[in-house]
Amino acid sequence: EGDGVWRKLAQLDNTPEVTYRRAWTAAEFQGRLFFSTLPSGKIFSYQAGVSAMHDDELPSGWQHVAAIKSGDRLQLYVNGARVAESAPFKATDYDLASEQPLRIGFGANDYLRGKLRDVRIYERTLNAAEIRELAKSEKAR
Repeated sequence: EGDGVWRKLAQLDNTPEVTYRRAWTAAEFQGRLFFSTLPSGKIFSYQAGVSAMHDDELPSGWQHVAAIKSGDRLQLYVNGARVAESAPFKATDYDLASEQPLRIGFGANDYLRGKLRDVRIYERTLNAAEIRELAKSEKAR
């Protein structure tokens, strides 16, 4: 929650009469955090907010990446192809106001280990054809 304050979300394992309970493994996939537990062997997942996440490694070299918010969905494009889309959401449920500066390439768990060039921020939503054209012109560079 900030300032060292943690909020309990859930107790993941309720196996009766055991000495130890563990969140045995954790993984991120498609914008969700997954935990497997012992001794029950159950798997739980949690998502905070909304995201569109590409779970594959990007090829080496320069890649064109576009992140789009359009109406009630987030979309992610790599080299002109849509690779991820969020589930529909109600935009008014999220306060995007922030006094913090925009930081591109810094995530909650890791950061971009590469270089950025030609970063653009638009005041409107680009359509798929515009994104494909931008990606095509980037490859020509």
